[in-house]
Amino acid sequence: MAPLGFPKPIKPDDPRLTGHETTYQPSRGGWVKPTKKPVPGTPKTKESKR
Repeated sequence: MAPLGFPKPIKPDDPRLTGHETTYQPSRGGWVKPTKKPVPGTPKTKESKR
């Protein structure tokens, strides 16, 4: 058993990894979370119309 209860090797579809995805972007200083892109067809909220 590895630290934090993960088996070796960690499977990419492990549910405990959800929400922790990052990508390496040297121009932004290293590992960063991906930017959220708007989904076509979703209604805009009052706050986003400002």
